[in-house]
Amino acid sequence: MWLELDYKLLRNWKAILITTIVVVLTYNFIAYLHPANMDWMSSGHFTWSNTLRFLIIDQILVELITAFVVFQLIRIYAERLKLFQLRLAPKSLLIYQLKFLPVILVSFFFFAPFTLTTRFLYNHFPNLDWNIYLESYFYSSSLYIVYLLPVFLYGFGIVNANLIVLYNRQLGKTQIDLREAKKPKLKNRLWASDEWGEMFLDVDKIFWIERTDRKSIAKTDSEKYRLKENITELEDKLDPNKFVRINRGTLVNLEFVQNYSFWENDKYVLRMNDEKKSEFVMSRERLQKIKHMFLEAD
Repeated sequence: MWLELDYKLLRNWKAILITTIVVVLTYNFIAYLHPANMDWMSSGHFTWSNTLRFLIIDQILVELITAFVVFQLIRIYAERLKLFQLRLAPKSLLIYQLKFLPVILVSFFFFAPFTLTTRFLYNHFPNLDWNIYLESYFYSSSLYIVYLLPVFLYGFGIVNANLIVLYNRQLGKTQIDLREAKKPKLKNRLWASDEWGEMFLDVDKIFWIERTDRKSIAKTDSEKYRLKENITELEDKLDPNKFVRINRGTLVNLEFVQNYSFWENDKYVLRMNDEKKSEFVMSRERLQKIKHMFLEAD
């Protein structure tokens, strides 16, 4: 099975936000809740409000920049390499993942000037000491290592999330196509017969079809014809936007309905636009269905 690929998800702000939150919380959980690093909770500067502000502003909001840059690098990289199809097999999936390793490894050099400068300005404004910036917020091997885990989570996280979304979308489309394929094709003509012989009868000429004495009778403007199918089979073969079952044994063509009126006991009379103004009795529920179809048509 082949999966058709696109990278629209990498432009979606919800995907960027959700991925950033997940990565930030995961990374901080690993870094700050490790037993060796638990002394920060006992320091005199610890408060829950400071912790929340640190997570929301210094981490999540600032790291949105990282996620955005990494996502766009991956998207541009994938489109340049024309990675638009993927065979769903273990080896192909592994090779596909490894193809993104180079862009993920070099992404630090693209997002760092934006992410780290923003964090520096937030933490030190208005007392900006550029020596501190060069020492702690500029390119360095230590910063690269610090960001290595989050960048891997960002990169491979969104690549796999995109695969899951595309797979579910394609699977859903396939299931819809299969259901549509199983549906019987709507008929424009029906095999009919009268006293003179057999013929093809155009369904658009039918006013209604009625089941009488185990026979399905189609009424046109001037003639009646016998059909081979029963009412249920005919209901499946005819356009449901035109032919509606108004009771157990009758299908009517909505194009030839003239009007309706209340009869008795929550029943209604439906009048047809033929010479005799033929009438049929139907329930309120059937009437509501017809009214709804007329409103949709408008």
